[in-house]
Amino acid sequence: MNAEEIMQQFQEKGYEVRLSERETGVKNRVKRKGVWVTVGRENLRDAVSFLQEIAEEYPHFSIISTADLGDDVELNYHFMLGYGKWLEEFAVTFKVIIPKTDLSVPSLTDIVPAIIFSEREITEMMGVEVEGLPDKRHLFLTPDFPEGVYPWRRDETGPKETNKLYEGWKP
Repeated sequence: MNAEEIMQQFQEKGYEVRLSERETGVKNRVKRKGVWVTVGRENLRDAVSFLQEIAEEYPHFSIISTADLGDDVELNYHFMLGYGKWLEEFAVTFKVIIPKTDLSVPSLTDIVPAIIFSEREITEMMGVEVEGLPDKRHLFLTPDFPEGVYPWRRDETGPKETNKLYEGWKP
């Protein structure tokens, strides 16, 4: 199944979807495609399960990337299809935006076991509560790291020394 077919499947399920394309490579220019699916946190588990259901092979989970948007946090769950087939592989990304006033998402570890490390990372670095996360130990921060301080945040919960870099920053 190619990127356009995956995109169409998600559109038929009622998701907001867009296709991205960019050129990569130095010697041999290749167009890389990406399918971006915008989902609410309440539909995240269903969307990832649906991808596993329609994909011809098991989607390869890459990482959860994040962005502090001011009043919200953006989480991007990145998967690859066609992994290892350089000319055929493409990304499928689930974009979830959650308000800082209710900073929680459901865990996907029972669906994609390898996601546990990224879920632990966004918990300690962004302060996102991952509901149902089976292991909540710190992954990168030391046990004595101050509670309520989140290194990737650009607001008052970010490290105070780092926040000086963002004086006057507006999302």
